[in-house]
Amino acid sequence: MIAYFAYLILALSLAAPLLVRVDGRYVAVATSLALVALTAAAGVPVGVLVALVALALALDWRVGSFGLALSFAAVAAAIAVYVYYAAQPVVYGLIALALATAAVYGLLAMGRGRENVEGAVKYLVFSGVGKVLIVVGYFAAVAGWPWGLYLAVLGFMFELGVAPFHAWVVDAYALGSPGGAASLAAFSKVTALFVLLAIFKSLSLKAPGEVGLVALVVALVSMLVANVAGLTAKTLGRVMAYSSIAHMSYALAAVALVWWLGEPEKRPSLFGAPVSAADLAILVVVLEGLASGLAKAGVFGYLRAAFSDLLPPRRSVLNVLNVLSLLGLPPLLGFWPKLLLALLILSYPNVQLAVLLVAWVVFNSALATPYYLRAVRWLMEAPGPVGDNVTSSYTAFAAVALGVALPLVAYLLL
Repeated sequence: MIAYFAYLILALSLAAPLLVRVDGRYVAVATSLALVALTAAAGVPVGVLVALVALALALDWRVGSFGLALSFAAVAAAIAVYVYYAAQPVVYGLIALALATAAVYGLLAMGRGRENVEGAVKYLVFSGVGKVLIVVGYFAAVAGWPWGLYLAVLGFMFELGVAPFHAWVVDAYALGSPGGAASLAAFSKVTALFVLLAIFKSLSLKAPGEVGLVALVVALVSMLVANVAGLTAKTLGRVMAYSSIAHMSYALAAVALVWWLGEPEKRPSLFGAPVSAADLAILVVVLEGLASGLAKAGVFGYLRAAFSDLLPPRRSVLNVLNVLSLLGLPPLLGFWPKLLLALLILSYPNVQLAVLLVAWVVFNSALATPYYLRAVRWLMEAPGPVGDNVTSSYTAFAAVALGVALPLVAYLLL
């Protein structure tokens, strides 16, 4: 199946000259429809959602020649998802990560303003550093050098934008074009998370527990840094940036916990069915990536502005659902990864540690509430007319439908 994605990338590359005469949006729409068919045939529902978000962005944004970049970003995310689910070689995921970086850089800079280019360059530099560390660390770990995993974790800290390597996220979300910020949230972060899962699956048996402990401490500190900083954010783009840092920290914490403590003697229960701790951690990461990516794609996708470091110029009713999903309000999609992270923590027998970690997650979720409610007020009280569009409609529907259906889907699958 990976060959089909390779052919799709080749076709996109050959289609580049057509963009001189054809609106790149049509290329992006065609690519999104192809991705829907490919990922549906491969049985990868997350890939279908990625393709639908790409389709919504393509329909909403007159991106001209940057439609090719949007297509590449969506293809990269779909490849990373498929590499994980089909147990393909991790190297394909690393290639997808590089492809996503090049594509999202172009999308962030597509407004061609000084601010857009500044945000895009910061993303390119810091994300590039992260990718180099990930690649070097992964191949070092495969070669039998345990220190390679420390390098890979450091690389993911850059790539996901967790503290203390998070400053670039704020500038990229605030100064990059809103379409680029939507693509960064929906495609680049999802690609990185699935590459992290692929590496976790392939190297978890070789990973010393200390690697997980270091990553867990970093993730816990990053949550606090992001949520405290978010309280001072005065624009929609910066609120979404700190939200992204916090959500990536929750995802990293789930993987790090299992890396550190391994499988508990008693398997955790999910909707009445026993599952492994590793599978539960992976579900936290998948849902965190989906919830964060979908909601932010909806929020940024409705903006018609040069950059997002501003208050919303138009009202948005549907994006209120997206922001509430980021907050973790039940039964929206964003509620489930936080709940499952708490269940994962409680599956370990160390009661004092479990209480401390669950309290930390709950405290950080409560700490984030004021800035999410501030974003809701901005969206509802904006002076312009209602600006909801295809992207905000798709993503708000997904936040509600997936959140309500998740227990039933999990019960049927388990």
